[in-house]
Amino acid sequence: MSVFGAFSGIFTIFLLFAIGVLATKQNVLTPEHYSFCSKLLTGYSIPLLLFENATRNMTMDFLREMGILMLIPFGIQLLSFMAAFLSSKIFGIDKKKNGIYIAMFSMANTIFIGLPVCTEIFGDIGTPYVMAFYIANTFCFWMLAVPLIARDGSSSAPSFAQRIKNSFSRQVQGFLLGSVVGLLGLTLPDFIISAAKYAGNLTTPLSAMMVGHLFATMGRDAFKTDKLVNLSLIGKCFVCPVIATIICLLFKVPQLAAGVFIVLSAMPVMNQTVIMASHYGADDKTCAKGLALSLIACMACVPVIVYGVSTFY
Repeated sequence: MSVFGAFSGIFTIFLLFAIGVLATKQNVLTPEHYSFCSKLLTGYSIPLLLFENATRNMTMDFLREMGILMLIPFGIQLLSFMAAFLSSKIFGIDKKKNGIYIAMFSMANTIFIGLPVCTEIFGDIGTPYVMAFYIANTFCFWMLAVPLIARDGSSSAPSFAQRIKNSFSRQVQGFLLGSVVGLLGLTLPDFIISAAKYAGNLTTPLSAMMVGHLFATMGRDAFKTDKLVNLSLIGKCFVCPVIATIICLLFKVPQLAAGVFIVLSAMPVMNQTVIMASHYGADDKTCAKGLALSLIACMACVPVIVYGVSTFY
């Protein structure tokens, strides 16, 4: 873990992001392409990436070493959610936007941005920690945040059973299947592993360019902020990483895992927040603006976080 690696990783993502912006401006990357890439990533590329990585890294020795570390991301997410909920009361966030504010503040873009960023900074060895955080983040989003977003739009939230089902996405299924292969010590044919690796390698460039497309379609409106967006950015870039740092220090989390957890806590707004806000008739434009601005803020604060973890942790 190094500051140079952090800057290099962030700059790599930023250049891919810029390609997405340019491709959108030149009508090469269209909304139809965005929809296709989103389905390709969530349905195939990311699950296969996590499957292939889990077959290599999820061993019995690693699982024994992780122990309580599997629960640390749940603590980080729950405390971040509580901090967001409390701040919404203190600062008088509009009740019709309370759900999106809490989701923007506390939930992290773990897969589309967090996974590529952590891979660039920490390497493949950090992926199981990313996945542990992703599972906690996904579970808390569907169980806690989605009902509040639905309330913003005066809609009924999905049932408890549906939320549980949504928590076990294809990404989670891919990781769990790969973990079973790794824990059992099974050896798969090389052509299966190679195919999974090739498909998984699409994740970083496509996800970064997709976010660039989203940013380009917003134009100058992306930089017009209000109290809700500003407070959520403060939560995303400062409050949540501080919460993650305190928890990691209290439980004496090893440096690599702590670095991954703290960096992920500062990741941008989840893409699903925008999707769910649109689905339930909440303020999806504010969510999209928060996603775009939090991406820029993330690129500025992640090297600082990595420097702090590598120097003082």
